[in-house]
Amino acid sequence: MIINGMLPEFIDNMIEQINEDKLWQLYLATALLEDKSFGDWKAAVLSETTPQSNPAGQDSVVNEPTPEEAVAHAESILAGFKPY
Repeated sequence: MIINGMLPEFIDNMIEQINEDKLWQLYLATALLEDKSFGDWKAAVLSETTPQSNPAGQDSVVNEPTPEEAVAHAESILAGFKPY
């Protein structure tokens, strides 16, 4: 790849493949409960993670739940879990 002058493209391709694999693993771990296809889920996740400019120039936390909300959400997930 170095001799052919294609090292940057090769590295970009490898990074894209690693990111795709990580998204697939996350999909298998979380999104199957939502009954969405991988393509639909991936499009939704990637659209939610696009950086948005903050006019005040301050760092802000994007919709981070309170501990109580996180516990309630976790309990609702567990309530729907049926191992058999």
